[in-house]
Amino acid sequence: MNLGHERGEQANTFSFMAAAVAQPYEGRGLATAVLSELSSRARAEGLVRVIAPIRPTLKHRYPTVPMREYATWMREDGLSIDPWVRAHQRMGATVLAPAPESMLIEGSVAEWEDWTGMVFPVSGEYVVPEALNLLRVDRESDRGTYVEENLWVEHP
Repeated sequence: MNLGHERGEQANTFSFMAAAVAQPYEGRGLATAVLSELSSRARAEGLVRVIAPIRPTLKHRYPTVPMREYATWMREDGLSIDPWVRAHQRMGATVLAPAPESMLIEGSVAEWEDWTGMVFPVSGEYVVPEALNLLRVDRESDRGTYVEENLWVEHP
């Protein structure tokens, strides 16, 4: 959808919303092939920027660390410690900035307990397996709120 079309503006940016490879096919370079093909198609349509909000693979191990800090963690070779970020970097992508509210999930405390298999006996923040950020539970309002940060990257 070209949001600027109604104002007579031409689109110049393509954004990946999701790219996934089924688990049996992981590690075969298919994600890179898919991302490269999508970037090529965007360029063929005259779009000059290709961006993506990506979900770093290992961030869930550090849910108390803000994405802004996590994004700066590098290996000795200058690439990210995170394999998914590194895959984008190897394709020439540049890390732009955190996507602070990439995903929002709200539910009752009972729903969150059902979804996670955990118990949330008091209001507060909780580490949930595989979650990139902390879950905020408010027992008084019977709400659990999870806001996930992702990371914006731009492909050349």
